[in-house]
Amino acid sequence: MGMLAACHSPEQNEYRNWDTYRGSKDAAQFSNLAQITKENVHLLEPVWEFRTGDNGPRTPMECNPIAIGNTLYLTSPKLDLIALEANTGKQKWRFSAAEYHQGSGVNRGVTYYDDGGDGRIFMSAGPYLFAVNAASGSLVTEFADGGKLDLRGDLGKDPASLSIALSTPGILFGDLLIIGSATGEGYDASPGHIRAYHAKTGAFVWIFHTIPQAGEYGHDTWEWIEGENYGGTNNWGGMSLDEEKGWVFVATGSATFDFYGGNRLGENLFGNCIIALDAATGERQWHYQAVTHDVWDYDLPCAPTLVTIPYEGKQRKALVQPTKMGELIVLDRYTGEPLLPVEERPVPRSYVPGERTHPTQKFNQGILLVPQGLDSTYLTDISEEANAFAKKELKKYRNEGMYTPPSIEGTLTFPSTRGGSLWGGVSYDPNTNRLFANTNEVALILQLKRLMAQDEDELQELSGYHTYMLNCANCHGTDRKGLADAYPPLTNLGEKYASAEIGEIITGGRGVMPAFTQFEGAELDSLIGYIVHGKVPENLVEAAEKPSDKYVMAGFRLFLDEEGFPGTKPPWGTLNAVDLTTLSVLWKVPLGDYPALTERGLSGLGTQNFGGCVATAGGIVFIGASADEMFRAFDADSGEELWRYKLPAGGYAVPSVYEVDGRQYVVIAAGGANRIGTPSGDSYVAFALPE
Repeated sequence: MGMLAACHSPEQNEYRNWDTYRGSKDAAQFSNLAQITKENVHLLEPVWEFRTGDNGPRTPMECNPIAIGNTLYLTSPKLDLIALEANTGKQKWRFSAAEYHQGSGVNRGVTYYDDGGDGRIFMSAGPYLFAVNAASGSLVTEFADGGKLDLRGDLGKDPASLSIALSTPGILFGDLLIIGSATGEGYDASPGHIRAYHAKTGAFVWIFHTIPQAGEYGHDTWEWIEGENYGGTNNWGGMSLDEEKGWVFVATGSATFDFYGGNRLGENLFGNCIIALDAATGERQWHYQAVTHDVWDYDLPCAPTLVTIPYEGKQRKALVQPTKMGELIVLDRYTGEPLLPVEERPVPRSYVPGERTHPTQKFNQGILLVPQGLDSTYLTDISEEANAFAKKELKKYRNEGMYTPPSIEGTLTFPSTRGGSLWGGVSYDPNTNRLFANTNEVALILQLKRLMAQDEDELQELSGYHTYMLNCANCHGTDRKGLADAYPPLTNLGEKYASAEIGEIITGGRGVMPAFTQFEGAELDSLIGYIVHGKVPENLVEAAEKPSDKYVMAGFRLFLDEEGFPGTKPPWGTLNAVDLTTLSVLWKVPLGDYPALTERGLSGLGTQNFGGCVATAGGIVFIGASADEMFRAFDADSGEELWRYKLPAGGYAVPSVYEVDGRQYVVIAAGGANRIGTPSGDSYVAFALPE
């Protein structure tokens, strides 16, 4: 077959099918297909492009498609489930969830279940998990309630009061579908407990309380307040599974509110934890907490990747957990013991009333990919003007190291909630025992603002303000001005949409914003009123300014230079290779460039990046992710860029690698519109070598 002849050795028979999110249940994000090599990758060309036709101004498309035989399953910006011929991109069928849920949101993939018949695809949209016949695209009515499962159930609370979704697919263990959740990040967030359901019937099987209940392990790590809502500590980035052991590994985010914890004092287990659970029962086997009483939004953003590494003269079953703090935590898979030294150091205290941060935090948890902490020597040097501006800005904020807590005057945090690593995870090549990870190196300003109190009897008109601050200000800011490249301003929303349309956006979700299905009636009307008008009635201002015990973020603000580029020293985004034999960084190269700076002769700076990379047995690392909307191939041995292709929109997703009739394909979602400010798109583009 000439150029299409396979290069892999006969014994390499694993990692050849992309039938699971991130390629395999161990979250290896690796393909043993080796038809595309370092020598021929420059010949790679697009062989088909499929446009979903339903993108909007800010709709993300982050799906990592799965391939079952010659069928590719993927989702659209408006969360339609679509089946394509994997070799041609021709549509086979399309399932629309719009009949059950109006809106959009984030969906990073789907799950295939072999039910002994046609098979079924599990996909989520809004508060529902759907079971769809893999051959026909129709609902599997024997599953749950006519083919859909309400994700708000089985959490021990009134489902109508909850806003919950599933942005990253669950994982199958036999006939059990194990799921996490996206819960929101405000004071009213839903709890993020881990649940398992029977994959055939949808029957509830078990739950692990990530917010421990009375009598459960970890309950005493919280200082409970009667009547307070406790949410978050959710697994939103996916799971990995050791099928032989029968254990599922989950990584959790912080408890809510993300940036103030005066209402949730204590160590807050199981927030920011790697947790090993018995996949059949949900029973905890061990846990490791990476951040204690998190007030930085340092969620563990993706599933740990399961690896086998040489350690003390033996092959050791281990896992590697990427963090937003720029670390790769390496733990024994069956004990949770760190395999590299971990430092516990004192950290600065909070001076925000009511807050009590933990006196120590863990540092250098494994292999460090990103500097931790920012000073004047690590500021942008793209020009003298940019450096001078950044130095002046740096002096405005509290800055005593990476774990300096959020403050009323503003705190500089680096790495930030933008990473380090994010949900795109890492790629692990078991043949070479190397791991590949893309990271960000940008700083964030964490500034808190006191929330005006609300007396329900006297200040009913303030309920819209109160609801906004508790649920919306975290992203759109207390001034409703948003962040241009990430979260849209709401100050002129009333000029664009009627009140009813705004209500549909709130309850249905749009772009990366989840659906707030719990708001209705007078509460929804009041929220819409505050969003549109943005002010408190004059006769209520004085009463509204009485003390409150809650603080909110005064807007999502990156630390930038005067032109809007990162104020930190480039590279701002990198691709890294780690040798897991020596547990050291093999190489590090910039990832992407900002076109406006390239035009000025400034390249090799890297950009903020979203999505992940995939390594192959052909010695290639494929990745999109960057703000210049390129799809790239790197030499896995050296980090040299070997090939690039300009996508129709930014490729902020994990690529998939699969084979049909002896031909290797690489496909990526070009959805754009993530949080980098590039336009949205609706294309899936597949690449292969010429026939």
